Amino acid sequence: MVIGRGSYAPGVDPITDNVLLLARMRELFPPEIHLPGVDIEIVEVDYEAGTTTLRFEVTDARANQFGAVQGGVVATMLDGCIGIAGAVRSGGVLAMPLAVINVSYIRPVPAGTLIGKGTVTRLGRKVGFIEGTLFDHDGRVLARGSGTAIPTPFPDTPTTD
Repeated sequence: MVIGRGSYAPGVDPITDNVLLLARMRELFPPEIHLPGVDIEIVEVDYEAGTTTLRFEVTDARANQFGAVQGGVVATMLDGCIGIAGAVRSGGVLAMPLAVINVSYIRPVPAGTLIGKGTVTRLGRKVGFIEGTLFDHDGRVLARGSGTAIPTPFPDTPTTD
């Protein structure tokens, strides 16, 4: 298995065209598998940069009595940014289940439209380091997360085993 460029599994080439990769990501992460009360759209992917941009629509039902989105929901959105960015950098071949996620809550996260960005810092054969950031509609940073991922072939990735 080669990480970064080239083949990720025998007989499987990564998708390097961003239009095709965006379609693959939307197939792998359809809206119906996400958290109730949080709609997600994968807006943009960049294979070479190992980045993704997501748009979240969070309902008021996900906010606490102070109007801020609950911390576990914020962590779940950051997990999505991190995991999808890693999958993008693998060319749609590898999932990125997290062994560790660290979350920093910088400002209260309001319900409504939020933008999430994920960036691969380093993707190796056995471990990946990936970051995610949530922004409000004005571009202010609300929360940041960093994750340690274990690159794992998606179930539909052909293998020779």
